[in-house]
Amino acid sequence: MREQQPIPRLTPMEAALAGLLHDIGKLAQRAHPDEQALARAYAEAGRDLAGTESAILPKRDGRYTHRHALWSDFFFLQTERGGLRWPGDINGAAVEAVAVRHHAPRHDSPADWIVAEADRLASGLERKEKDEQEETRGIGLRERELRALLPEIAIGRGAPPGAQWHPAEELSPEALLPRGRSPADQPRRFGALWDAWLRGFAAFARHGLSAGRFERALLGLSERLLWAVPSSTVDQPDIPLHDHARAVAAIAAALAAWHEAQAAWTVEAVRDRKTPKFRLACLDLSGIQHALFRLDGREGASRILRARSFLMGATVEAAVQRLLDRLGLTFSCVLLHAGGKAELLLPDLPGLEETLKTVRAEFDDWMIAHWQGDLGLVLAAGPAFAAEQFLHRGKAGEVAEGYRQERARLAAALEAAKLTPFAGWRGKGGFLGTGVIPAPFDEARGACASCGARPAVVQTALDGAWRCGVCDAAYRIGQKLPKAEGYALLAADPAQEEAPAVLPGGLRLAAWPERGPAALASFAFARAGAGSAVFRPPAYVPRVAAPADPRYDHAGIPADDRGEAGDLMTFAQIGAEALEFAGEEENRRIVGRDLLAVLKADVDHLGRVFAAGLGNDRSPARIAQLSRLMDAYFGERLPWLLARDFPATYTVYAGGDDLLLIAPWRFALPLALRLREDFAAFAGGNPNLTLSAGIAFVHPKHPLALAVEEAEDALSAAKAGGRDRIGLFGRVPEAAKDAEERKEDRAPAPRHGSGRVLTWKALCATLGLADALNDAVRAGHLPPTFLHRMRWFAARRRAAEAGEPRAADWNAKWRYHAARFLDRLAPDRRRDTEALLLQALPPPGATAAADAEIATTVALWRNR
Repeated sequence: MREQQPIPRLTPMEAALAGLLHDIGKLAQRAHPDEQALARAYAEAGRDLAGTESAILPKRDGRYTHRHALWSDFFFLQTERGGLRWPGDINGAAVEAVAVRHHAPRHDSPADWIVAEADRLASGLERKEKDEQEETRGIGLRERELRALLPEIAIGRGAPPGAQWHPAEELSPEALLPRGRSPADQPRRFGALWDAWLRGFAAFARHGLSAGRFERALLGLSERLLWAVPSSTVDQPDIPLHDHARAVAAIAAALAAWHEAQAAWTVEAVRDRKTPKFRLACLDLSGIQHALFRLDGREGASRILRARSFLMGATVEAAVQRLLDRLGLTFSCVLLHAGGKAELLLPDLPGLEETLKTVRAEFDDWMIAHWQGDLGLVLAAGPAFAAEQFLHRGKAGEVAEGYRQERARLAAALEAAKLTPFAGWRGKGGFLGTGVIPAPFDEARGACASCGARPAVVQTALDGAWRCGVCDAAYRIGQKLPKAEGYALLAADPAQEEAPAVLPGGLRLAAWPERGPAALASFAFARAGAGSAVFRPPAYVPRVAAPADPRYDHAGIPADDRGEAGDLMTFAQIGAEALEFAGEEENRRIVGRDLLAVLKADVDHLGRVFAAGLGNDRSPARIAQLSRLMDAYFGERLPWLLARDFPATYTVYAGGDDLLLIAPWRFALPLALRLREDFAAFAGGNPNLTLSAGIAFVHPKHPLALAVEEAEDALSAAKAGGRDRIGLFGRVPEAAKDAEERKEDRAPAPRHGSGRVLTWKALCATLGLADALNDAVRAGHLPPTFLHRMRWFAARRRAAEAGEPRAADWNAKWRYHAARFLDRLAPDRRRDTEALLLQALPPPGATAAADAEIATTVALWRNR
């Protein structure tokens, strides 16, 4: 038997580790057909199985229940046999003891009750009667699959499609899509996951890692392998084991820290659910888009943007680490972490408000010194609340209460904090006049060569240019990032030869995953061989395949600007990817336009989804799961989709619930449509989860900041038009305006440049029409000059439908032009061409499935 004496207290890290591992026995139990392996392991270890049952299992109706706790103990036996070890400052025996006793805590052990209370509060249920009965009978337990969460979301935008499932398998882009049931294969899957768990745990538990690195590695392994293992098989079948364990770890760590600070280590104090012990806090990076696209010139823009986006994410990572270090807490306290935002569960410690104020000022000082006000890091905390709030669920659509109420209070505190940006820095008299931030240009070499705004204070050794601190860091990281295996977060070291990027709290980055015990955290860009590094999928960026591609010549890209095979593509090269080869081999020519498309998209009504979409069960685990799934789609499935189907697409950012992509213009509309279809599959076809998008078409030399604003305007138009739509052609490149269109008639017709919003169904039809028109042009059936006329008449048709009197004669004139054109065609071509023209421009009163203006524009641009 393990330690018999009551454990008086736990550190926050020990409580977190116990919370992360307390239910690992559920995977072990389902991976084995019976308890023979369990009995054998106890016999080999010289342990008394019957005595352990009586010590760690509750009893009901004369039999022991919750037998998965025995299997958790079985896991710890396996680690002992494998020679695996806990970090040196962790009492491993205490962690194991409280983890396996979470259903039968000793009446005189406050530490036991820390984990037991955290388990009960995280699930929001005192007991899970149906789960308990199923486990006792052992019927169907090994066949249970995780019920998919997203198909169940309901916010009043249609009926959810019904139950769908995630089989137990490792997290991957393909596995994120829910599917039908296949319970017969679940036992094999559980067995494979159990073997992978033991291998993965051994990969980092032998290396004497620090407690922080150990915890991060354990969290990464848990997310990868336990994300689709049901925690509750009957009562809450859509809660994964990973999210439940992480919620337990967060609550347990906060409880341990609070009771240590209060010196209140009694069972009665731990079980007290009335005293406020918790607070929610949030870190939010603001001004991302403005800071990201501040560029002076376009040289190396693709490399700098990728690195800036990466550094912004690393800034939040470092700030979270700094805050946790100041409070003596663990990373398990981070409930949500995505899209430049992190939400944490904190203990309501004495002096917490003063500590938060100090940390806020520290962050404000750092952001001003490095970003000069372009980027802000907002830290806010909600009021203290008691444990009973975790148990109060409330009803969807009613006034927020319980945990939902605490998240609403945190949101209000965050909005209030945003109204006083850089408050900690302002309090020291930083502003000159009203809102003016002083910049130390007197000691600088002019303006930064990259952003053109901040003082140039560092000379980048790689090219000799003078830059501000953040742009110098971005330039250096940008050289390594495309080929890096990962990165590590390290403490500051002024003597470091590579001069890595400085981050809040004096932390720095190194562009590879493993840096030994000095690393605070380590991340790998590939799962294979990650070891103690946490897998972090990289944003997808396109690489040069053939520097001598003749399309680059056609686009006028100098040979010196094309890089080498494997280098990151420039935006000019991405634009050139839109060009096509047309004609027979002996007469092959390059046609089209070398334009870029800036695509911006996000999830519709996401605030409502989080606030009301989960029904009555808005526990920390369910909210965390919803956030994690959304981030996994944009952060993991999207790069997979781009690499497979749209390899010339550049990811500026993707995560949380939104994305910003730069693609060759010709692929942008099919990409947007494919993205919407794929997201719908990810949501299980649920009409309550939809995507809106906006696209701007620009020349590669067009200022990116303006292009992004245009895409943002198009996205706003799509949302204003009803959501679940795409906005496009808000502003069209000047070269697209053709004289033919203007000469056709003096009466003005609305231009496609005035902005359009299409449903996704209409976009699908429009792309089909555009392909048909393009095929007709390539086959010689339709001359481009006639397409210009079609586009003009399509604009007149739209004007007439909008009530423009001068456009009312469009149909008569169009039929005359079409008839004249068709009369010149050979009989074998006429019938199909006539049908195509009728499809593009049906008569008044008939519904046009496709947008002929956009379709003809696409066909014209492809054949310019």
